[in-house]
Amino acid sequence: MKKNILAIQMSSVIGNINANFSKIEFMIEEFYSKNPEFNPDIIILPEVWTTGWFCEIFKSLKDDKFQTENFLSKIAKKHNVNIIGGSYIKETEGKLKNTCPVIKRDGEVFARYEKIHLYAPDGEAVDVEEGKTPLIVDIEGLKIGLSICYDIRFPELFRSYINSVHAPEMMINMSAWPLTRKNQYTSLAKARAIENQSYFLALSQTGEIKNGVYNSGNSILVDSTGETLYQLDEKEGYIFAEIDTETVCKTRETYPNLNARKVHNFGFAPDIKGALSYV
Repeated sequence: MKKNILAIQMSSVIGNINANFSKIEFMIEEFYSKNPEFNPDIIILPEVWTTGWFCEIFKSLKDDKFQTENFLSKIAKKHNVNIIGGSYIKETEGKLKNTCPVIKRDGEVFARYEKIHLYAPDGEAVDVEEGKTPLIVDIEGLKIGLSICYDIRFPELFRSYINSVHAPEMMINMSAWPLTRKNQYTSLAKARAIENQSYFLALSQTGEIKNGVYNSGNSILVDSTGETLYQLDEKEGYIFAEIDTETVCKTRETYPNLNARKVHNFGFAPDIKGALSYV
C-alpha cells in the first residue's frame, strides 16, 4: 500500500498565531499551485508552528477554543487531504498540553497526541503538562507512530509502538529542534528507523527563535534500512515522498531483527486511532 506525504518545514513568526496561520496556508497553496501533478494523502506540520518555540509565551498564547484545529480542518476539506497538524499549545480543563491533532479529509479531528517528554531546560515543563499515552494513527491503511521533539531521545517510546499488535510502518517526530544539535537529530532519526525497521520522518522548524538562537531545519526522511531518502537544508521547504508499506514488510522479512527481541514491555501501551480502532 502506498501513500504520498507532504512535510512542510517552516519558520514561525514568534508569538503571532494569525501570521503563522497565513504563512502555512500560503505554503500549502504554493505547493499545490506549483506541483499540480503531485497529490498528497497526508500533510505534516512541525511542532508549535502556531507560536514558534518560545516557552515563555506558551501560557499567554494557549488555544482553548479549537482555533488551530478549526483552521486545519478547513484546509483538510478544501484540499481533500489528511493532516497531522504538528503541535500547538492546547488548554483543556485548565491544563496545557503540547498537542498534535490528526485530521481526516472531511475535516474531522479523530485523534490527538500529547507530548510525553517535555524539555525542561527551556522551560517547557513550567506551564505545560506531559502526555501519558503513545499514539498510533491508522490513516487509510498506513499506520504511523507519533512523537514530538524531545520524545525522539527515548527509544522505549518507539519500541512500544513496535510491540503493538498494530506495529506502524512509519514513525514521525515533529519538532522545533535547535541548530546547535542538528547532527544529533539526524543521527537519532536514522537510529529510530534502523532499530524499528520503519520509515522515519524527522520534521523540524527552521529560522531564528530569538537573540541569534535558531531552529535546525535539515528535516529528514529515512527508510526502513536507515537510508536517507530526502533531506532539506536550513531554508523553508517541502518533502514530498511516497511511503510504501511493502518496503517495510520486505525489510522486516529479509532481516528479522524484530523477532529476536528479548524485552517486550517498556511500560507504555499505545492507543490506536483510525481505521483499525473501529475493527
